[in-house]
Amino acid sequence: MDRKIIINIFIIGFAMFAIFFGAGNIVFPPDIGIMSGNKWFQASLGLSLSAIILPAATIIAVDNMGGRFKNICLPVAPWFAGVYMIFFAIFILTCAIPRQGGVSVETGVFGVVPSLGESYVSFITALFIYFFIVACLTINPSSIVDIIGKVLTPFLIATLFFIVIESFLNPIAQPVDTGMEGVFTYAFLQGYQTGDVAVGIVIAETFINSIKEKGYRGIGVRKKITLSASFIASVGLFIVYGGLLYLGATGSSVFEAGTDHTALLSGLVNTVAGRAGNIAVGIGVFIACLTTTAGLVSTIAALTFELTGGKIKYRFCVLSFCVLGFAIGSAGVSKIITYTYPIFALIYPTSIVITLLGCFKRFIPNHGAWKGAVIMSAVIGIYEMFDALNKSGVTRFDFGIIENIYNMIPFWDYGFAWAVPSAIGFIIGAAVVKFLGGKPYPMLEEE
Repeated sequence: MDRKIIINIFIIGFAMFAIFFGAGNIVFPPDIGIMSGNKWFQASLGLSLSAIILPAATIIAVDNMGGRFKNICLPVAPWFAGVYMIFFAIFILTCAIPRQGGVSVETGVFGVVPSLGESYVSFITALFIYFFIVACLTINPSSIVDIIGKVLTPFLIATLFFIVIESFLNPIAQPVDTGMEGVFTYAFLQGYQTGDVAVGIVIAETFINSIKEKGYRGIGVRKKITLSASFIASVGLFIVYGGLLYLGATGSSVFEAGTDHTALLSGLVNTVAGRAGNIAVGIGVFIACLTTTAGLVSTIAALTFELTGGKIKYRFCVLSFCVLGFAIGSAGVSKIITYTYPIFALIYPTSIVITLLGCFKRFIPNHGAWKGAVIMSAVIGIYEMFDALNKSGVTRFDFGIIENIYNMIPFWDYGFAWAVPSAIGFIIGAAVVKFLGGKPYPMLEEE
């Protein structure tokens, strides 16, 4: 393979790694490790499926659909891209971006300089500087992938790999039996909170466009680069996730389950690597948040510009999103995190389904299969959102017979309640369109 292609594969792969590895990703694996104990390997499989394999698959799925976000939504309905973007924007603007900003300050900045954490003024000041940097990075969209891939990501990877190596060379203790059952399911569902499947579907176009801008417009070479870069990102994510999860597992006899996520991470790292480790993690957290936020703001601003026909300017979107992130983030991470999971529960079943449909496009008979599968996954997502709201105490809906029906769905207790209903919808939708004589696919935009 040409040397230039190899270099570009690594640059884009590092950028994928950096954007997928955000604030939630660094605090959830240790918690999963604490909960799973000596079953940490089973947990790592569950987390890998929802937070590594499926996110990487979104890039491949969008590429299969011509490299356009609109194209992966078009077989469902012409308006589906707009609806998906609305829900995605709500998730990103009210949850992901503010949370990343808050975590970057509370765990990143204050982890390096603890004395600053004593003042709310310091928090607000640091948060303002954070979003100012984000705005500067995203104001020029043509350079965002190269900035992340060439400059910020190598330092991020070195920092995180240092912590992973320390977790194996200096384990806190032997993982113990925590008595927890269903660790695979728990880890799989916790992987939702990274948000990376929903992020990948929307942001894939940015990476594919970056590949095209480097001169690789042929379908064959582009797909080769896409697959290779996705593999590099997946390997990096697996090493870091596995290491952080194992780090948590080694502390399962020392730290109590239910410990605050950021406090747990700091405690684990301090036990393994001391103050130097905490400083390294603080820097790593800050960069992980910064790179992910920059990528998300850039992508959403560009899509908003496109979906509004250029009526809302890109730079205005960037500045507005950064101001909104600062405003919500100023409430603090603990308040933001309380309402995030129900949103994940709503959008994830549908996001997973359209990812799988995109990956296996050549085997999908017609657009009716897309419609049926997505409708059923959306129904499951709506139920799981309200169920999550009930469990969090926000609502008190009485589902009655609906709950009984849900509990009869195969694999619901493994986190795959969407699988069988979506398969049924796939079959019915495909049969209806074939019976009515519809075309296999609506016209997709050319690459």
